[in-house]
Amino acid sequence: MNLIDRVSQDIANIFEEIGLERELGVLQYSDRPDLSDFQCNGALKAAKILKKNPREIASMIKEKCEKLDMFSAVSVDGPGFLNFQVSDQFLLELLSQLDGASPSGKPEKIIIDYGGPNVAKPLHVGHLRSAIIGESIKRIARSLGHDVVGDIHMGDWGTPMGMLLAELEEMYPNWAYFQTPFMPSEDTKNPPFSSTELNGLYPQAAKHYKEDKNFAQKARQATAQLQDGDEGYKALWQHFLTLSIESIKADFSMLDVDFDIWLGESDADPFIDAMVQDFLDRGIARESEGAIVVDVSRPNDKHDIPPLMLRKSDGASTYATTDLATIFQRVKDYNPDRILYVVDQRQDQHFVQVFRAAAKAGLISEDKLEHVGFGTMNGADGKPFKTRAGGVMRLSDLIALAQEKALQETGFSEGAITDEITKMANAIAIGSIKYGDLKNPRTSDYIFDPNEFVKFEGNTGPYNQYQFVRAGAVLDKALDSKAQIHKDIEMTPYERNLAIKLIGFAEAKEKSFKRKLPSDLCDYMHDLSRAFSAFYKNCPIATAEDTALRETRVQLTGLTHETLRETMDLLAIPRPEKMIRNNVMG
Repeated sequence: MNLIDRVSQDIANIFEEIGLERELGVLQYSDRPDLSDFQCNGALKAAKILKKNPREIASMIKEKCEKLDMFSAVSVDGPGFLNFQVSDQFLLELLSQLDGASPSGKPEKIIIDYGGPNVAKPLHVGHLRSAIIGESIKRIARSLGHDVVGDIHMGDWGTPMGMLLAELEEMYPNWAYFQTPFMPSEDTKNPPFSSTELNGLYPQAAKHYKEDKNFAQKARQATAQLQDGDEGYKALWQHFLTLSIESIKADFSMLDVDFDIWLGESDADPFIDAMVQDFLDRGIARESEGAIVVDVSRPNDKHDIPPLMLRKSDGASTYATTDLATIFQRVKDYNPDRILYVVDQRQDQHFVQVFRAAAKAGLISEDKLEHVGFGTMNGADGKPFKTRAGGVMRLSDLIALAQEKALQETGFSEGAITDEITKMANAIAIGSIKYGDLKNPRTSDYIFDPNEFVKFEGNTGPYNQYQFVRAGAVLDKALDSKAQIHKDIEMTPYERNLAIKLIGFAEAKEKSFKRKLPSDLCDYMHDLSRAFSAFYKNCPIATAEDTALRETRVQLTGLTHETLRETMDLLAIPRPEKMIRNNVMG
């Protein structure tokens, strides 16, 4: 139970004692934390029910609350607002009981679909948000006891594959992959190109597809043939997949992002034919101008929701088809309580169509499916972040840019940079990128500014990393290896504030997962870092004369260090061992 629920429970008991609903005793954090810890507006609502003066009711509750040991002060303000200050002893008792446990009700089986890179294309900044938001939600859910499966769900089976096959066939018509019948040989066992060459091929094929109608038709035909099982196309496509996964793993590993299953759209293909036929047989799908569609609009829709297309007129599947077949596969393999899709919010209509079709067909109930949408990462011009040349920036280039800025922030000349400094700068760079993204509510667009993100001050990744390092340095120097929290000391406002923040960790995790907002956990981490910074500056630790006070402050520092460690791990933010800035080791 978190702090506010623990305190609210006793207040609710008092409201119940005087014949009122327990819900009226629910507290909220004070709007004026300098004056009180919590406030309650229940007396105002109770006054309307009992038809009494709200201050009279508030005073009655105040009198009963003053008998509880958990409060050091209770006051009535204005027309009947109740303010509560918890006692130092109550906070210290709760701190001594912290064990890192995070109860979260009934554990659920959850599949999180995130990452979503396309085969044969390098990862770019557009993949960043899905990857790091999905990774953090996965980690937070697991810390709360849920059984979570992370699925990368690669784009490896649609028209882009047909574009690549058609482009290569025009470039190299004599390759064995394009001969009928296809004859496997030693030459076809290995990719006939490198991953770099494959990545460069896609823009060429995409341009060709856009400008040449005849080529576009060839690409669509190649897509259909691949999906129909053409042996030569499938052998070449397998090379696309092998090279791409190697490259994708390398890029995502720099961000400490990983997946439990590496499946793509192609893995759902074996289920598609039977699924489409079943939809037709049950009247869920219908034919329309040679295509097969599912009607998903509803009378109360505020705007038109077009039918979901299961089959194109040329027989090829769509993204929606593979998404539905993937739901069928996931239900069959995992029987999940929930499936979360961490995908650009501009795909919202697509998921409305897919979720409705899945529910209509009885694959899964609609309330078990959730689109966790997110906004775009933009440059200073407010448009999606690009390179100086105007192209979409690769994720690896973005990381390199942040690493360069982080090295500059250390203040060392190029010749003085050691492996240790480079390692630290890389941790700062990744931390700055990830925190700079995650601290924004995921539904919002935001401006990416590497010059601001690597700063050691303000609401940045390096600021939080520095407080973690600072707490660790204090512990390294502490002589009180068996220090404990002493419950009879009188705390300063700095210690109280830090204690309240530490006790609120479980609540922050639960809130973050409930709302699917890693930004909530970022807010918590920054508040904790600021509280520790103020405590560090105003509360001497090693030089504290009183043994009980010194040991308690060491314990506060240790709890801060451990809580920052876990929070950074939940957000997959690197934890540097040291921080160096302007040639000074921190």
